[in-house]
Amino acid sequence: EIAGYKYCLGKNMVGIVLISHGKMAQGMLDSAKVLFGELAQVVSVELNVDDSPEDFRIKLSNAIKKVDIGDGAVVLADLYGGTPSNQAAYIACNNVQVISGMNLTIFLELLSMRLNDLVEVEKLVEYGKNGIVHINKILGIE
Repeated sequence: EIAGYKYCLGKNMVGIVLISHGKMAQGMLDSAKVLFGELAQVVSVELNVDDSPEDFRIKLSNAIKKVDIGDGAVVLADLYGGTPSNQAAYIACNNVQVISGMNLTIFLELLSMRLNDLVEVEKLVEYGKNGIVHINKILGIE
């Protein structure tokens, strides 16, 4: 239990929290809105220069409370080993899944999966990896 909220409830993961150093998470959210329109139960949380790790964890906890309506949440973090993902690790459990290395491919796929009420975290990781492509190589321009 963190900040008066018990996370490990429910079975389906429908809430989404994007976390990053600075404004990257908000930029990802803005990009997704171009394709999906307004998004319910999706928020971004940024680590500011003046935030302590504990301050960030409180902001993250509040964000999860906001998006988790009892069905859990997925947290997408910008960088493995950075303060946002480290603080998310304290909150991770069966119904709060944390993926680091966030990119737009993972986020858009997560939004699509969520529409079908079937979020598969391992598939999200694969989609993210497969979304990294050296286009010059594909075009034969090396």
